[in-house]
Amino acid sequence: MKIVMITDHLRGGGKERRMVELMKAISDTYTGYKFLIIMMYGKDESDIAYKYILDYHIPIIYLGGQNRTTQMKNLYSICKSEKVDLVHFWAPIIYGYCLTPIRLFLHIPMISSSITSARKQGGNKFWMCKPTYHLFDKILSNSYQALKINEVPKRKAICIYNGYNPERSFIKTQAEEIRKRYNIKTTHIVSMAGEYSYRKDYPLFVKAANRVLEQNSDVTFLAMGSGDSIPYEELIAPNCKDRIRFVGRVTDVESVYNASDVVALATTVEGVSNAIMEGMALGKPIVSTKGPFVGTLEVVEDGISGFLTEYHDDKVFAEYILRLLSDSELRQQMGERGKRIVEEKFSIEQMIGEFVKVYDMYNSKNS
Repeated sequence: MKIVMITDHLRGGGKERRMVELMKAISDTYTGYKFLIIMMYGKDESDIAYKYILDYHIPIIYLGGQNRTTQMKNLYSICKSEKVDLVHFWAPIIYGYCLTPIRLFLHIPMISSSITSARKQGGNKFWMCKPTYHLFDKILSNSYQALKINEVPKRKAICIYNGYNPERSFIKTQAEEIRKRYNIKTTHIVSMAGEYSYRKDYPLFVKAANRVLEQNSDVTFLAMGSGDSIPYEELIAPNCKDRIRFVGRVTDVESVYNASDVVALATTVEGVSNAIMEGMALGKPIVSTKGPFVGTLEVVEDGISGFLTEYHDDKVFAEYILRLLSDSELRQQMGERGKRIVEEKFSIEQMIGEFVKVYDMYNSKNS
């Protein structure tokens, strides 16, 4: 069975890593599946963050720099000449229109994994995205909340939770070295990973940190991510600037989590968060936001493996952090429960098996 994986790039991100780990695991475990990667924005290997996929010698076609009409023609020609059995689309769903000729003339089954966030695709232009649903046989997401918010028809909707690869829990840098790297003198560390953008609620994170430090000065808050952190740093109270740090992009997030007492995620839109899953896999209690555009309730058991707050409620967010920092036994209990949840509900084997079930729906050799 030949499957073409269409994505915009593989520079990095939860969806992109999921796609790469899927191909890697299926190639290692199953026979009878061949993959072809088409990158709509990528131009060469520099657009691939997960270089290990190159070891699998999966053909990669780069369509970056082409206009949309040319991309549409090339997608059609490639699928026809390669005798593709299934199209698996990972690019932003608005670009699904490029698949129209494939649907109309080649009649190749198509599935989408474009929806990963529990917010409406395209925002105010959601009405432009929704018609693309007609092109796909099935629409997959890693969150039931994302499928609901995006109004995916039930007959097409399938939720496949992220599979956590235990290899990601490998600690590259020990806790003592993390403390030296960031010159941390406090007893406790609270960390958060996520891009510095409106999608993450860094104002909440900073305001809650200010509140915590008013009552417990023995804590350092680390915010890891890429983007412009200046608007958020301006919210740090003058007497807290040495204990609330925006440290930029970090390549060993799992090592920072391992050195932390609490893993936090303040966010306004999210599916099932990889950042939360990494923290839970390392046995750390979670403090995060919940809401109609966040799928956190599907992974964190509120009050059991962590605490969940409403949007923008920095007072309660701070109270939960203070409660955890003051109770080492509670941190351990919640951390252990979170680790079990990841092992039982979010294994890489579970994720791969669910994807294979979907693929086999369209595998003529199994018919």
